Amino acid sequence: MGVSQKDIAEYLRIDRTTVTKILNRDPRYSASEETKERVFRAAEELGYDFTTIRRPFKREYGRVMINLPCDMEIFLEDGTIFDSGRALVKNLGVGGALLTRLRTEKMVLPIARFRLKLRLPAAPDLVDLSGECELVRLSEADNSDEPELGVRFINASHRDRRILRGFVDKRLAEEKARFGPAKIRSEAGNAGAASTSDGE
Repeated sequence: MGVSQKDIAEYLRIDRTTVTKILNRDPRYSASEETKERVFRAAEELGYDFTTIRRPFKREYGRVMINLPCDMEIFLEDGTIFDSGRALVKNLGVGGALLTRLRTEKMVLPIARFRLKLRLPAAPDLVDLSGECELVRLSEADNSDEPELGVRFINASHRDRRILRGFVDKRLAEEKARFGPAKIRSEAGNAGAASTSDGE
């Protein structure tokens, strides 16, 4: 049996709720950077399976499959660039995106809290956007060893959200015209069931 959040809490002699909120990167929970680092370091040392961090929720916005490449930069909280590279945006919505096929120089994610900056040069409607986002889910892609990152957009301007909304609505209308409403409804339902919280 794998290492649980309770095991990490007992190892560190702190409350399990603290461990859970830190590992889930709960934005409403404030803990010192030292405590966050201790929790992530202990989780890694004990062999905690980070793919178990999932929180079901109902998405605020729809998503569309786009499968487009994006440029990606990984920033630490102090603003320094940790790594950069490319990824594939599997699906996109006003609130967030699902990234896969990550290719960066280091090919690792930082243990400390980090943010991502994405650009979609291959999407003419979105070429002027540069989205800042944070990780809300890390999992393994179906039928591969490739990680998938569920990200939530943060600090997006009203203008950027309006552009994203127009792009998503346009793509959903195109899919509806091509496949009919039943297929779109079933895909939207499946996407919501396999997701996480925080408006991803």
